[in-house]
Order: sequence, then C-alpha cells, then structure tokens
Amino acid sequence: MTAQERKRMQADFMRRVGPNAETFKALFDTLTEATFYMMDEQDRIMAYNRRNCENSNIKNEAEIIGKKSSEVFPAVLAETYMARDREVRRTGRPILNRIYGYGADRSTDLRVVNIYPLRDVRGRIIGTVCLYRTVASGESKPDWYGAIKKAVAHIDEHFAEHLPLADLARVSGMSETSFRRTFVQVMEMPPGEYIATIRINHARKLLSSTSMKVSDIAEKCGFWDQSHFIRTFKRLRRQTPGQYRRAHFAP
Repeated sequence: MTAQERKRMQADFMRRVGPNAETFKALFDTLTEATFYMMDEQDRIMAYNRRNCENSNIKNEAEIIGKKSSEVFPAVLAETYMARDREVRRTGRPILNRIYGYGADRSTDLRVVNIYPLRDVRGRIIGTVCLYRTVASGESKPDWYGAIKKAVAHIDEHFAEHLPLADLARVSGMSETSFRRTFVQVMEMPPGEYIATIRINHARKLLSSTSMKVSDIAEKCGFWDQSHFIRTFKRLRRQTPGQYRRAHFAP
C-alpha cells in the first residue's frame, strides 16, 4: 500500500466518524504521557498519536495507517490488542479502566486501558478508539499483582545479574512451579521473557541517550555477549540495536 493510499484510507475513515474526528485526533496527538489510537471494523489502525509511535518504534503515523496489530507487534501482543477492540465492537460497551500487565513498548509497567466504540453518523459501530496510560505510583494496584510484586521489584533492581527461577520463587514465597504459573497468569509471559524485556528496555535507554559501544551496553544490561544481545533485541524489537540507535538517538 502506497503512502497516498494510506492517506486516502485514513481520510475516508475520519469522514465516516464525523466532522469532529480530526479535531479530537489533533488533541490526542498533543498528549505526551498517554497513548492513543483509532481502529476500524477490519482491525486496521486509522490513527496513532506521537506517543504511540514512540512506543511502537515507528517514525511517524503514516507508516502504520492501514496495518493491523498482527503486522506490527509480536503475536502475544497483537492477539491481546485485537481481542479487546473486537470485544468493544461486538458488545457496543466500552472497556473502562481495565489494567493490563504490559503495553506496546514491551515495558512491564501496568497500564490503565479505556476503549470506546466509534460510530458513524447513523449510529453504526465502525471501529474503536483507545487511550491508555501507565498506572501512577500512588494508584492502587489490582489484587493479582500482589502475588508477584516482590519478584518483579527484585528483577527490576537486579536485572543485570543472574536471576535463577529458584531465587525469584523464594523471594515471592512460592514453589518454583507455583511461581512460574502465577507469573505467566499475571504478566502473560514467562519470568525469563520478562527479564529479557527489562534488560532490553534498559538497553534502549542507553542506545537512545549515550554513545556507549553496543558490546558495553550488552554487558551492562546482563547479556552473555554482544551476539546474544543483538539476537534478543531483534526478536523483541524487530530491529537491531544499531537500527534502533539511528532512529532514536537524541544526546
């Protein structure tokens, strides 16, 4: 699909939503802490604010218009996102203040998600609009989060160290089997994947804000060697550390 075709698709969708769609879109694009998108009835992304582009490793909105989540994100994320929007389109009822364990940037902060149905001038549901943000430090966390929060805090503090499953289970006061099962239920990823995600997120900060060598970043963030770091980074971010740095470096 060409850039011109994407632009026409988006414009057509905005006309169907109504005369104020562009105004609301422009308003949400000014938000720096909240993430916003619109999606049509075919699961295609129709609007993306700047914060969401940053989260998704996308240079600008034009690159993602007309694509589905399954074309942009790993399967585990895409399936979750599309299921939420399909639920809202099917029922006509919004999702309000629902908390999820992770967002599009693969960070592990809890997110408060709100999704509303989008209707055309005749009242027919033609898509969804979503706004989500990170749970603030002073906000209450859901009960299910308490079961593993000690292990999460331990990982966040010691992410660059060797973190055996047995040690994490002990921190949480569980058996290894119970801990792993509970962790997957809460975070929707195994402990090892969580650790890799935390390490990669720290690496992203160093890549975008320093001139450190890739090999030094790999060591600082707890990877065995540079090759392991590059493989993991590419798997989670769909680009190499060098590509990420070129797109995001801001000294």
